[in-house]
Amino acid sequence: MRRTLVLLLATSCIAAALWAAESPVATANATNQFQITGMSCDGCGSGIASELKRLPGVGCAQVTFSNKLAVVAYDTNRVSADGLKKAIVEAGYDAKLMKARKAIRP
Repeated sequence: MRRTLVLLLATSCIAAALWAAESPVATANATNQFQITGMSCDGCGSGIASELKRLPGVGCAQVTFSNKLAVVAYDTNRVSADGLKKAIVEAGYDAKLMKARKAIRP
């Protein structure tokens, strides 16, 4: 179940990147998954996603409270995995990089 959710989140971020060629999402060339601890509600996930989306180069950020997971599609030329993790930590949560991969490009 968890693997299916991770795949669904990653796919939706990548699909958004492919559909909107003129948007910042289209420049995403990597997708990372972070395990997040310290969330107590769905609002926490929304707040983390908002903070991640404010970073230059982040095209898509989805956070699920139930699985304590964040999936972020971003441009590695504008922000690093460490930068993503730093934003999560500065928002008051702990983050562990679970998986990093290049985004699928047409």
